[in-house]
Amino acid sequence: MNNATGCRLVFALVTTVLVNVTVCAAEPLTVTSLGRLPPGLTEQDEESGTEAKWQMVRSLLGRSADHVVVKQVGCNLGGNTSVRNSSPLTWKDKGYFRRARDLGQVFTAPHDFTLDAIVVRTGNGHLAFLPGAARARVFIQLFEVVGEPVINDNGTPPGTDATHGFSTNHRCDDTVDGVEYQPIQVVAGSSMPDLLDSGDGKLIYLKWSFSQPAKLDMKRGKQYAFMVGFTAPGPERNFTLANRNLASLPNPPTIAGDADNYPGGWGLRREGNGVTPPRKISGAKPPTDHVLLGLMTAQSSFPRGEARFAIRPTCEGYPDVDTYRDLEFYVIADH
Repeated sequence: MNNATGCRLVFALVTTVLVNVTVCAAEPLTVTSLGRLPPGLTEQDEESGTEAKWQMVRSLLGRSADHVVVKQVGCNLGGNTSVRNSSPLTWKDKGYFRRARDLGQVFTAPHDFTLDAIVVRTGNGHLAFLPGAARARVFIQLFEVVGEPVINDNGTPPGTDATHGFSTNHRCDDTVDGVEYQPIQVVAGSSMPDLLDSGDGKLIYLKWSFSQPAKLDMKRGKQYAFMVGFTAPGPERNFTLANRNLASLPNPPTIAGDADNYPGGWGLRREGNGVTPPRKISGAKPPTDHVLLGLMTAQSSFPRGEARFAIRPTCEGYPDVDTYRDLEFYVIADH
């Protein structure tokens, strides 16, 4: 990609590794609201992604439904798994700032196709869509995932407690090792629709549509990933993504199988400046020492400019991990 096609190649130095990232700006990305599903689904339908739910989603997608090549239909109806880039930062009583975060998903191409759009869904929690998200500029970053994924149980096999996570279940600190996330391109140029115009912003389907030169050719059997986020910080800049997380199951660590939602991939995140875990201190308030305050602020904020896009995604998060989490998502082929 080059300037003639509306994209530019940039280089970013992150943790002493020089990485090239292609950035497409202006017209190639459009984000639109598709609305909500009609009433009638049970909680089981929602969580398991039953055929009844898929048929409702098909109606919402319209003609694009016939061109869905990858999907994960299930989602939990609780939680606040957030995409955020809020300023000022919020202090958490666990002893650190709530970190800026991008969220994404790994998927496997079942056959060759050209990417047309990706659909995700907002969550059902109280942070589903905050006022600062409306009309904020957003991006989507695409990666090729190379290697053989394996679960790292972080030294906490079945029968032991996790070192961190939303519960002490042994799977709650597992991560995915053995792969590299190779940046392909960052597609920007769109703003979030205002989901508060017609309600509370909960459980809304969002279609991220690509136009040339941002439409990528994807190859059968290869793994890819997408990641979405806000381009710049701002007050209350937060929305959540519906997902299903099976980290609380007692099953042994596994990359696929009955204890996994979608065998072709896993959830991803990028938090702050990429340092994991972040520095924590005891106390209900931020530190008064200016050096420590600066360090903790930097760890919870994205670096300026395009250096942020060179920070590698990870499953590792504090307190939660994304290893057994999959977004509700739909990858649509060009037609």
